[in-house]
Amino acid sequence: MFTFRLITALIISFGLSGCLATAVVGTATGAARIAHDERSLGTQFDDVTIASKIDARLIAERDMPSRWISIEVINGNATLTGSLPTQGHIDRAIYITKSIHGVRSVDSKLSVGAPKIRTLLSDSWITTRIKSRLLNDKVVSGFKIHVETVNGKVYLQGVVNLSTERVRAREIAHSVDGVTAVVDLMQAGDV
Repeated sequence: MFTFRLITALIISFGLSGCLATAVVGTATGAARIAHDERSLGTQFDDVTIASKIDARLIAERDMPSRWISIEVINGNATLTGSLPTQGHIDRAIYITKSIHGVRSVDSKLSVGAPKIRTLLSDSWITTRIKSRLLNDKVVSGFKIHVETVNGKVYLQGVVNLSTERVRAREIAHSVDGVTAVVDLMQAGDV
């Protein structure tokens, strides 16, 4: 029953972001990620619920281009990546995120400006290539690490057990053409 609730929360969270196809594929990936994640199922469920609430509040906010924001929550610590048109938008997104019950901290990696289509496509391509390499790697599990790319800067988030996994994930990200920087936001297991 608990697993059913967790998968339902995943479907809702992906559904709030937009596309049903993304929700179905994302749920399958999410289920595999659950099996490899170092956090307890309860903590994972709480994090998905918090991220969904943040996403819903940002979507509901008037004049907030929330589609430009990516949200990752690990152990109640929220990281926001992406771009927003003004510093006021960024401040509001941070305020909203902090107001969500269960959020322990907010790490904003948001930048001012509107993303260009070419940059979005390039960032998506970089993320896809890194994720593919992580999934095929023997040292680190691609299911443990969330990859987000903003203007060529790669953010690696997730919970890993070994320092060798962390180092390998950074090496893989650095090896992809177009990457301008790698930001390691991964947390050690047993948190």
